[in-house]
Amino acid sequence: MSGTGEVEFVNPYTFVPFPESPPQRCAPHGHLGHPDLLSGTLQVRVTAQTPLLVRDISRQAGDAEPRLPRRPDGTVLIPGSSWKGALRSLHETLTGSCLRIFDPDFLPTYRDAASSSPPGELRMAVVHEHAGADQPPVLQLCESGTPATHRLSQKQLESLNQGQVPLTSGARLDITFDEDGKPDTAEHNAEGAWMVLLSESRARQPSAEYRAHVRKLTSETMQVSAAGWERYLAEADDADELREQSIAQGADEHYLPVEHPHRANKPDGERVTLGRRYRVTKHLRRGQPMWVRIAGGRIISVQHGMLWRHRGGDTPSGGRIPAKFGPCRNDRELCPSCRMFGSADTEATPRGTPAADRTTEQQKAEQRSYAGHIRFGDALADGEVPELAFELAPLGSPNPGAGQFYLVNQPDAVGNVGDPPLREWGSSADRGEKPRKLRGRKKYWHTELGEERLPARGQAREHQKESQLARRAVAIPRGTELTMTISFTDLDEVQLGSLLATLQPGELLNEQVWQHIGGGRPLGFGSCTLAVDTAASAVWRSGARYGGGTDVSLDIAHFTGVFQEWVQRELPAVHETWPALTSALDPKAVDPDAVWYPPGASRATRGTKEYDDGFEFWKQTSGEQAKTKKRGPRTGHPLIPLPEATSEDQTLRYTPKANPRTVSRSQPPGVPHRPNGSNKPNGGHGR
Repeated sequence: MSGTGEVEFVNPYTFVPFPESPPQRCAPHGHLGHPDLLSGTLQVRVTAQTPLLVRDISRQAGDAEPRLPRRPDGTVLIPGSSWKGALRSLHETLTGSCLRIFDPDFLPTYRDAASSSPPGELRMAVVHEHAGADQPPVLQLCESGTPATHRLSQKQLESLNQGQVPLTSGARLDITFDEDGKPDTAEHNAEGAWMVLLSESRARQPSAEYRAHVRKLTSETMQVSAAGWERYLAEADDADELREQSIAQGADEHYLPVEHPHRANKPDGERVTLGRRYRVTKHLRRGQPMWVRIAGGRIISVQHGMLWRHRGGDTPSGGRIPAKFGPCRNDRELCPSCRMFGSADTEATPRGTPAADRTTEQQKAEQRSYAGHIRFGDALADGEVPELAFELAPLGSPNPGAGQFYLVNQPDAVGNVGDPPLREWGSSADRGEKPRKLRGRKKYWHTELGEERLPARGQAREHQKESQLARRAVAIPRGTELTMTISFTDLDEVQLGSLLATLQPGELLNEQVWQHIGGGRPLGFGSCTLAVDTAASAVWRSGARYGGGTDVSLDIAHFTGVFQEWVQRELPAVHETWPALTSALDPKAVDPDAVWYPPGASRATRGTKEYDDGFEFWKQTSGEQAKTKKRGPRTGHPLIPLPEATSEDQTLRYTPKANPRTVSRSQPPGVPHRPNGSNKPNGGHGR
């Protein structure tokens, strides 16, 4: 990396905190048409403030190019199902409702540190039998070896990879050794006594030669323990290769190339292909080499590399949200959003039934679902819409395991270090009275465009176009206008006010705010504004269906005011979160040109691979303790959290490959690491 100047950026997302009180749950109105309730239709005008990415629901698997979703007559549309999900998410935040889409069992995994030494003897093994992912495999063990000597050099690997078939991890070899016990010669032999294991090279130093471990096979076989296999499956879920394989078209199903930019014998930056390794999968192939840990005469873990992954403690996500914020399950006790948008009970057995008492009939779901009161029509574009075709930048899955951003970090953790790094779930930062909580509901910043047609961070750079996560995309251009109709039945005045506030949150928050629809939100897509056309809408008392109701004037200010008064009176803790939501929806809250995922160099290098490599930032903010010394202060990378959504300054600053104490939130510098083991922060975080 060239230079060590300070890097500044604004993270693409923030969080609206959970209210301190649980969702208000009660019985819904039902669908009996009480005459005093409100029904009607709302006509809504949609204006795209940035390009919109909407999946084409009619696209066939064999289609070569993406298309905008259209009706048979060619009219561009945004499906009503997309609106229901996006608007419900905002309504849940406005009303402090339950987390409808939430995995309470999620636990992140982390790469093992080079200094860590998990329990058990580490051995190389090869897959002997594996019927499928639902049961542990049987492996054939290798003899113990010495990592310092039982390795092939990069030159030897290049020589073995010269044939028509690439050198494959697990290949059998004949090997002779020199007087120092190091491999002297290595040749292919399908019946050879030695086996080579090739692993990914990304974590290896480019300036160092790649070496591959070899071990001698034995005749001993052993099955992985049930707990060990369950742990492997959970750890494999976090491997990018599983997601990449599901996205890639025509990629090799089983193998990935092993490439390494060793600079000693090749031009700077040129990658040398040394062979191929097995992809991370849940169904292992016969002959595939793995590393295993053996303790008590059984395999307690199986992994692809000597350094693999470990789970983040034993408190999953369900233990990191406020009490009673999980999804509604009882149709007589629903939160505000479930009372309006509906609720589905997806549990396989009745709640509270002991496992030992469950019968075959009890395995069937108990029907506790509730039909919603709102129907969303498709948003139809006005006139012809030109398609914006481009190459979309790679977009991975969210990483809640980044505890410096996703978890509420207390003052005694901020600016400090530990082992394992404080960012990890289950680290010492979690060992107080209660584990750290999730920060809240994730929201992406809205970023205005200047003269550009597409957001810069949303377009694949040259070095990204070969990524299997990059793909062709087509967007609805900024400025496009669409119209949709929303119908509702049997709402009270507070509920109608909450619906109108969800459609036009500026009426409630007294700000010019935007909303999101569709995909690509982390990359600057999907911002829009909605406006209810009162003249084209109609509201009536539900009794009108039976001849006894009257039309009602659609006074948006009146109904949103009724809703706001109700929240202030009944849900004061929810009302306290509205300033954070206002900031998250405000397109002027941040400098749009500064919003980027953590870069690895100054903005002057934007567009390069160097700029898009944010590894150094995550390392420098992780709360990782360096190797301890008998005397002197603790050193490492102090834990640096994400700013609060209401902070005026959202800028994060750090100096790549420099003293980690230079990481800061804003100027003056943020909380530095305190020497001599002190766990007290050193004051100001900036604004």
